[in-house]
Amino acid sequence: MLNIQKINSRFRAVAEIIIKYRWLNIILFLGVLLAAGVGLTRLESDIDQDNWFLEDDELRITEQHFEDIFGNEDFCAILVEADNVYTPEVLGAIREMGRELTTKVPYADDIVSLTDFEFTLGTEDGMEIIDLVPATIPSDPGELARIRDLAMAKPLFKNRIVSEDARQSWIMLRMKPIPDDWEKDSTENPDLSVGRIVTEIISQEKYAFLQPKATGLPVINVDKRNFFAKETPRLLGISLLLTMAVLAVSLRSVRGVAFPLLTAISTNVIVFGAQGFLDIRNDPSMIFLPVFLSLAQAIGYSIHVFNAFKHGLATEGRRRPALIHAVAETGWPLLFSALTTMAALCSFMFIPLRPIRWVGLTGACLVGVTYILVIVLLPSLLSFGRDKVPQTQQRAGVLAGLDRVMEILGTRVLNRPGLTMTALGLITVVCLLGIARFEVSFDIRRTFGMDVPYVERLDYIGHTRVGSLYSYGVALEFGQPGEAKEPENLKKFDQLISEINTLPLTKKTTSLIDIIKDTHQVLNNGDPDFHTIPEDRNAVAQVLLLYENAGGSEAEKWIDYEYQRLRLMVEIDDYNSGEAVRELRLIQERGRELFPDAKVLLIGSISQFTVMQDYVTWGQIKSFFIALTVIAILMSLVFGSLPLGLVAMVPNLAPAMVVGGIMGLAGIPLDMMTVTIIPMLLGLAVDDTIHFINHCQLEFERTGNYRESVRRVFESVGSALLLTSLVLILCFSAYAASAAKVFVNMSFLVAAGILAALGADYFVTPVLLNRLRPFGPETTRNRAAISSNRSGPVHAQGQHPADSPSS
Repeated sequence: MLNIQKINSRFRAVAEIIIKYRWLNIILFLGVLLAAGVGLTRLESDIDQDNWFLEDDELRITEQHFEDIFGNEDFCAILVEADNVYTPEVLGAIREMGRELTTKVPYADDIVSLTDFEFTLGTEDGMEIIDLVPATIPSDPGELARIRDLAMAKPLFKNRIVSEDARQSWIMLRMKPIPDDWEKDSTENPDLSVGRIVTEIISQEKYAFLQPKATGLPVINVDKRNFFAKETPRLLGISLLLTMAVLAVSLRSVRGVAFPLLTAISTNVIVFGAQGFLDIRNDPSMIFLPVFLSLAQAIGYSIHVFNAFKHGLATEGRRRPALIHAVAETGWPLLFSALTTMAALCSFMFIPLRPIRWVGLTGACLVGVTYILVIVLLPSLLSFGRDKVPQTQQRAGVLAGLDRVMEILGTRVLNRPGLTMTALGLITVVCLLGIARFEVSFDIRRTFGMDVPYVERLDYIGHTRVGSLYSYGVALEFGQPGEAKEPENLKKFDQLISEINTLPLTKKTTSLIDIIKDTHQVLNNGDPDFHTIPEDRNAVAQVLLLYENAGGSEAEKWIDYEYQRLRLMVEIDDYNSGEAVRELRLIQERGRELFPDAKVLLIGSISQFTVMQDYVTWGQIKSFFIALTVIAILMSLVFGSLPLGLVAMVPNLAPAMVVGGIMGLAGIPLDMMTVTIIPMLLGLAVDDTIHFINHCQLEFERTGNYRESVRRVFESVGSALLLTSLVLILCFSAYAASAAKVFVNMSFLVAAGILAALGADYFVTPVLLNRLRPFGPETTRNRAAISSNRSGPVHAQGQHPADSPSS
């Protein structure tokens, strides 16, 4: 069994060293903080979705392979709207916007628009490829009507590039591959640069009458970065204000407010400054998680130290002994709490996505630095000041009322153990019913909600006739060159495309099949009956040859030079993760049935989302159970008892059960944000459990009685546990003020999880300790002290008043 008093004596020795070298501690802190501030200026974000995956990830390798052949899969697109797009003004503006995009946007490849796209036209000699809209845009209504009729006669144009009602048109800017060594020529991330410049171009006054609305991953990434650049500081400010209010009420001291906040802010500066020097980049949509976690941890740890210090100062009157007492009483449980929280966060390493791993490692580093600053810096700062006259009166006001509540709770919590366990069983059943309805989803509209401006814009674009929300690619790779243009394979490919077009999420598809059918029809006097794939290989070869001789180059986007690989782009106007998984699996299964000797591969953003979903689902399960196992082992080893370690895990399971149940019952999906909640809560819940059990074991060593130990724990740390839990809840409650639905969900999910953990610590843990007797059998020693303590506020035998448990 762990000897808590012996451990506390060692931390007492550490505390004496800390106080002795307080000036050195402060100077070192200022030096590290200054250096970290320099590193902070070098911190960069990384919003490239491809970098979410590890270097050896199969999807990333496949993506790179086909990018080398067909070019960049990403694009930017602009929806333009007018009463009639077939007017000289609108057509001229579309053309001018397209040219401006191709000349000013980095890595721009070409434009697909009403004024810039291959238009095949039959001639006496065969065919030619022209611009549908001539260089000099006509003003004659008859010519403009002719342009409209020609566009509506082409499936490649109708409701794809221009809507049937002539009110909407689609402009797509296709991108060149971005080189890996782009940093040699630019300091700005190319993805951000592309999205920023596209937004700047279409936002010009001269294009306002087109009502342009942009989409595409580069644009979305810029919008996401700008949103979080404003939202995170705003929410952090609200969180700080709420936290300051709690600190002011609970600690009633300027130092009690200023020093914990200094600790929290310094922790973030140090860790993120180090990441700036190490060139560790972050995704702006994920950075708020470790920031808010570190803020909550820093405040919570500081409350424990400050509360113990104030108690010792009020009792002893001397500042130095009070600080030594505070570190001696809180140093070990805080260290154990920090280690277990770090272990829980490190479990994120089992999710093979860079941002999730970054959250885990960054959070673990922040917790470690927080502990060091709280134990070293906080006592060093608090050591300055005058001693006070010892006080014998009890605390007044809100805190006095809270203390009385804890006294009552401590004496009554073991009176009805059956009721406690029954309530636990009922809550568990309800939570399990909710967990059975658990869902994984990455839908941007469902995750962020329509109150986020750019999400509302994307939703509008996706529901227009020509616009789309996302796209993904389907690629076929045959075993031998030339197989991709075999009529049999092309017809099977056409069959696969026809089946994809019937899927609920599909809006439109683009592939080589469109070009072959269109060219075949043109070569046969525009007869719709020839909008088909030629029957034999020679006819297919002739169609492709005539197309190329006429100057056609669009086919290069969909078939490689060796005629070994085919590519299809599928644009969708809605996204539901369950449906997306079903459809993508169906495509792969049908593709393998149709092409048993070829590779059927999925590429593009939706494919990545789907893989992320699989990674997150299984990674979450792995990380949770690994974290649970590691923490249980640590608890058992440190407390020196397997039963005690298992008892300690009950309050840590409570937040996972409650959060999972609420998410299932309320229909809140598990996504890239909420995936971090349960492991994070596991780390946070451990803190209060360790403090409760640590002090209960300490009191049992002093009293030899379980009921009395529980009563003393409530009196000594009950209020502190409630205050730290309240701080955690208020830190994350700032999310409720966000426009993003995922933040609002996280605010009450975290609150529910923390309250569940606190409730389990207050009610379930005492019952389990009393029943299982993990500290050993009760003894008769210290009965006199117990009896005296019940009748008045005296201390255990041989204990100095300043050494009484108060953390």
